[in-house]
Amino acid sequence: MSIVILTLQLPRGGRGIPIATTADMEVLRCFKRAVIQEWRMKSERGDDAEAMIARLELERVIKALDVFIPDQTGCDDDRA
Repeated sequence: MSIVILTLQLPRGGRGIPIATTADMEVLRCFKRAVIQEWRMKSERGDDAEAMIARLELERVIKALDVFIPDQTGCDDDRA
């Protein structure tokens, strides 16, 4: 498995200014949980087209995050 890091950035231009990074798996799992929760909420609101696009993006995000951040305990959630 590849090593992944989470970077906190200040939004500036296209990339932003990195402030700090972590490779802590518990933090990464909490990040995964938050991202999935945000996309689930987006997929449940809005008009039909927006909700459909959000559901497709939710599926993509879950698959991508599952590759890099495996599910285990560490966060108070079923997914991460």
